[in-house]
Amino acid sequence: MFEHIVQMGPMLVLAGLIAGWVAEAASRAGGYGFILDMVLGLTGSVVVGSLVWVLISSDIGMPMMLMIGCSGAAVAIAAQRRLWSSVPVSP
Repeated sequence: MFEHIVQMGPMLVLAGLIAGWVAEAASRAGGYGFILDMVLGLTGSVVVGSLVWVLISSDIGMPMMLMIGCSGAAVAIAAQRRLWSSVPVSP
């Protein structure tokens, strides 16, 4: 079990960072900030990835875990953008 965590953990972290970076790059003017996007991406990736890993107790593989992590991060970022209203910054 420990070797699965060692193998899949970095993939989930990488997926969360990639999704957070893409979310920030895609919404330069309307984003919530680089740090918040990264934290949301990491959180969503780790939570969804660990849930899938626990529920499907077979070997998924690293590329599939990367895709699952990116999906979880994207869902977390999209939910945050949908639920929190953006406050425009006036000059």
